[in-house]
Amino acid sequence: MSTAARQEAVTPTAGRLLRRGRFWILAAVVIVVLALGSAILNARTDLGGTFDPANPGPEGARALRSVLEQQGVRVTETTTVDSTAATPGTLLVDDAEATITADGWAKLLAGRSRVVVLSPGRAALDAVLPIATAGGTPGATTASAACDVPLARRAGTMSLTGVKLSLRATSATVCFPNASGAGQLVSGSRDGARVLLLADRTAFTNEHITSAGNAAVALGALGSGADLVWFRQSPLDTSAAGRRSLQDLTPPWVTPLVALLLLSGLAAAFWKGRRLGPLVVEALPVVVRSRETVEGRARLYNRGRSRLHAVDGLRIGAIRRMAPNLGLSRSASVDEVVEAAVRLTGRSREAVAGVLLTAEPTDDRAFVRLSDDLARLEAAVRAAAVPGAASPTTGA
Repeated sequence: MSTAARQEAVTPTAGRLLRRGRFWILAAVVIVVLALGSAILNARTDLGGTFDPANPGPEGARALRSVLEQQGVRVTETTTVDSTAATPGTLLVDDAEATITADGWAKLLAGRSRVVVLSPGRAALDAVLPIATAGGTPGATTASAACDVPLARRAGTMSLTGVKLSLRATSATVCFPNASGAGQLVSGSRDGARVLLLADRTAFTNEHITSAGNAAVALGALGSGADLVWFRQSPLDTSAAGRRSLQDLTPPWVTPLVALLLLSGLAAAFWKGRRLGPLVVEALPVVVRSRETVEGRARLYNRGRSRLHAVDGLRIGAIRRMAPNLGLSRSASVDEVVEAAVRLTGRSREAVAGVLLTAEPTDDRAFVRLSDDLARLEAAVRAAAVPGAASPTTGA
């Protein structure tokens, strides 16, 4: 009665479990990294950008909005030209990151009595107050009003810490000037509307608005009316025609670089690629004659002058064939085959051992002679062991 072999339960090791689940572990790590990155990005987005009226960070403008609302000013945030044009009140345009066209400015200025532009660019200056131009970086950290504009006189001074921009004007009032005459506030008019240009919004962020008279300047410029329209243009605003495309925003060296990379890739593909011919249809299974294999191996041995290796191959085959005739198994050792062949054929041990083991051919003639001796020894063993078998014509 046979007993079924017991199968031993093997507990997987930690290393095996890790190797087996490495795909899922890697996938989980990627998901966690993406989740953390998304959370960080969302947290930064929630804070808002620079001079965002909802951003409480150092670069935000939440403090300015809070003070305006405490003074009774209704602040309305807008992000498109069309929605801004339809909202009445004092207009505040944050032009630092805007791309408003001339038609867009025409919509924004229509029907306005008071317009305040922060960090105006070239297009904004041309559309709102063409007599004003950029004035470079102020060289001081503070500036006095030095003008008769009431809000500037009330403020007295401005802190210019972090301020990088200033404005010049030929026939308009310039306040808080530096030694070269470029100032931080330009007061003028356009089509009956009062226009105030504030050179750099940095002075009115949460970090700097409490310095010197910065808060007084901002409140005087924005808090004169009951309604304030705070316009920060969205990147998705399609209401202003002629917005810059991705190609317009791309540096000029990017396109030639991309073209060069594509050409390099094509050149590498042609250089490294190999042209494959048509598929060869062949009936399966493929039959290869043993003679072809033997001849191919012989040619390899001959080309490499590996006579001893070839002789060893012949000896191994002869020993395996002689072992059954000598009453031995195919796994018998060479010494056992030599002793049995000596007893059966009556030849000397030195002669048999030389043929099966020790003789080394030094040239092709010796190789052929040793091959013949091996064939004669195998025939002698077969003739002695098998009655009626042909006997060799000569002895070794």
